[in-house]
Amino acid sequence: METQDPKYLQLWIRMLSTTKLIEQDLNQRMSKQTPLTLAQFDALVAIDRAGAEGLTMTDLSRSLLVSNANSTGMVGRLAEKGWVVKKTSRKDRRVQTVTLSSKGRDILHEAIGYHKIWVDEIFDILSEEEADLAIRLMDKLRKDL
Repeated sequence: METQDPKYLQLWIRMLSTTKLIEQDLNQRMSKQTPLTLAQFDALVAIDRAGAEGLTMTDLSRSLLVSNANSTGMVGRLAEKGWVVKKTSRKDRRVQTVTLSSKGRDILHEAIGYHKIWVDEIFDILSEEEADLAIRLMDKLRKDL
């Protein structure tokens, strides 16, 4: 049995642990500076990108890579705070669509400004060339998934 992890396993562990550390850092900053968690921010961004039509709960779950139950619970909490509006489809009463409220849009746009600054601060240790290389490598990996 090998005492050292194979190269690709080492890469996977580093990618996963680095992603988790970045997410923890961003979540901590987000929670301190805004009324949002990072997960709520991600949900509001996805909903905002859908535009005026909104996003079905299934599409939101797919966008966030979470279960329908997870996104349903989160949207319920966001709606309680007045940040999103849920509407039942006229065509299919089983389908719910979610859109941002004006309050949610205001909170999101403020948080987006902070988020950009924080991401820049985290990745500022990389040169332009290193960042470009990392993007190309991630794109190469994603292409086959």
